[in-house]
Amino acid sequence: MRAQDAVRSTSTDREETAESEAVVVSATRFDIPLDQSPASVSVISSDDLEQKQIERVSDALREVPGLSVVQTGTPGQLTSVFTRGLNSAHTQVLLDGIPINQGLAGQFDFANLTTDNIERIEVVRGPQSTIYGPRALAGVIQIFTKRGDGAPGITLSSEGGSYDTFRETIESDGKIDNFDYSIGASRLDTDNARPNNQYRNSAGIADVGWSPNNQLRIGTLFTYSLSDTGNPNTIFDPKPLDNFLTEKWLIAPHVDLRIGDWWEHKFIFSYDHERQLNDPNQDGFVGPTRALFERT
Repeated sequence: MRAQDAVRSTSTDREETAESEAVVVSATRFDIPLDQSPASVSVISSDDLEQKQIERVSDALREVPGLSVVQTGTPGQLTSVFTRGLNSAHTQVLLDGIPINQGLAGQFDFANLTTDNIERIEVVRGPQSTIYGPRALAGVIQIFTKRGDGAPGITLSSEGGSYDTFRETIESDGKIDNFDYSIGASRLDTDNARPNNQYRNSAGIADVGWSPNNQLRIGTLFTYSLSDTGNPNTIFDPKPLDNFLTEKWLIAPHVDLRIGDWWEHKFIFSYDHERQLNDPNQDGFVGPTRALFERT
């Protein structure tokens, strides 16, 4: 049981009950009980994230069997996930069914992806190319956002630590008549141990929707992150001013249509934008280098 769902931290009896009741989508693209999945699947729930106070998706994935998470330095540096030893570009990453792998190479950098407003994370190990295409040769990681339900509420938090580290979060969700919403945002600031090793990250995920009946929901997903990461280089060749700025946002209107208990359609139009700016601030460079990625 633990080989299939190693991120559970409750008692054995509760783990078995939760696993038997859990429903997964990513293995077959339709809802099935976790213990009936034909593939090797792990599920990380929002309860798991909250109990362990996990702030970044990459930290949650470190506890999943078959995954190797590699971070090239302090928080904010390039963070890649390798499934069963294969290239990181061979793991398809999705957010509510939307592919978010970057560029032509197909890798995804988890450095700035927080757990704000996340309902669960499903990890499917093994080839899934027949369902998700060639980028799913090693497996699939799918992230599901929360859906607003019940009376509206709001949660605020603030914490601090060494190296001038501060983190603030806000989450709110609810449902009013036919309108539902969920939103989560956070801000992290830390200077880390060395000069010019600072990391600043502002991130948020929101989903709003309108449901005239139980069969139809019209909604929009929006994500945003802005990070500023210092690059101190080695102690023998320090770079006091070098920094790397990354801005990402995604907007995805979608329509969910359910026909009875056996047929469901989801229509999604998504547009994502990524802007990168590397400013070396050193002799020999004419100016900052820029990169822009856009995809529909």
